[in-house]
Amino acid sequence: MKTSEEIAAAPAARARGRPPKLSAAMIVAAATELLATRPPDEVSFALVAQRLGAPSSSVYNYFPNRDALFAAVAADVFASFRFDEPGEDAPWQQRLLAWLHEIDRFYERNPVAFRVMATSGQASPAWVSVRAPLLRMLRQLGFFERDLALVHAWFEEQVIGLLLIESHAGQNRPLAAGPARFAFDGDSEDQWRDLERRSHLPSIRREEILAIGFDAVIAALERLAASNGASSPP
Repeated sequence: MKTSEEIAAAPAARARGRPPKLSAAMIVAAATELLATRPPDEVSFALVAQRLGAPSSSVYNYFPNRDALFAAVAADVFASFRFDEPGEDAPWQQRLLAWLHEIDRFYERNPVAFRVMATSGQASPAWVSVRAPLLRMLRQLGFFERDLALVHAWFEEQVIGLLLIESHAGQNRPLAAGPARFAFDGDSEDQWRDLERRSHLPSIRREEILAIGFDAVIAALERLAASNGASSPP
């Protein structure tokens, strides 16, 4: 039999049939869990509410639409991003590479971030703050106005595309090394070479792939900066 102190300390039982008391944090957490396995266009208020055992209308008390909810998810996810930028005396290549590695570590820990970087075609405010060091470095390299927009769009698409592809390809490399799924007659030199190539796939680490990719985009950026194609500052 429980003592009076134990009864007082126990949480109050929810009345049967009464929906749970929600909070914005609970809704954001539920949406984040759903986004871990579903694309944004499949995550509805009804699905979020179902996960919380509450009516859909209750979600609207906190968020007017899905864009607002996803923006809150992005703010929560990207809040954990930390970047200790090397000093200004460090070469820009070193500073940019440090940012790239931190971005890689962040996305590896938070794959949901890929899905909330933008909503309705617009970058989320949370992601804008994360990429601020990149924009500062591009301005320091002399890119302004349209040149800045062009180079930034190219660089960001290259990097995020590389990380997104590698997040899937890295998981599939061991599978790709398995038995050939095509007709193998044993006489084709190309087929033997492909079998040999695939035998090495499990030993390839994602860090090796990303190192090549990061070096490539930095080298391309060096060429762009050296070409003097950037506009002069206003």
